[in-house]
Amino acid sequence: MKIYSCPKEVPAPEPDYSNYDHAKVDADEQRHMDALKSWLIEKGYTGKYTGEIYKEGVADGYALYMVMDGRTFGLIHLPYGDAYQSRDVGFLPKKEIIRRLGSAKKFAALWNKTAVVA
Repeated sequence: MKIYSCPKEVPAPEPDYSNYDHAKVDADEQRHMDALKSWLIEKGYTGKYTGEIYKEGVADGYALYMVMDGRTFGLIHLPYGDAYQSRDVGFLPKKEIIRRLGSAKKFAALWNKTAVVA
């Protein structure tokens, strides 16, 4: 699997640690993900999985990647938080990344259902 860094046209946000605001950092990261997805689509990556976020647990957080699907299939590392990177993601085939994206969606759907309390 080919891993890319964020393009210079869409640089990752830099948190202001002198006046840290978690909500602002989250909003900046979401804006960056939206801009990066738009940039990918503009560059011809219009496949079904473009813009999906692949994450893998590392230490006390996650290694985050945005999927680029189109002319080729690859991942863009998202250097948010501690900017963790996966040691193994480069060895995974496209099919396995897609399978894991589907599994993560199914797992998240289990937690998004409204609980019934008797």
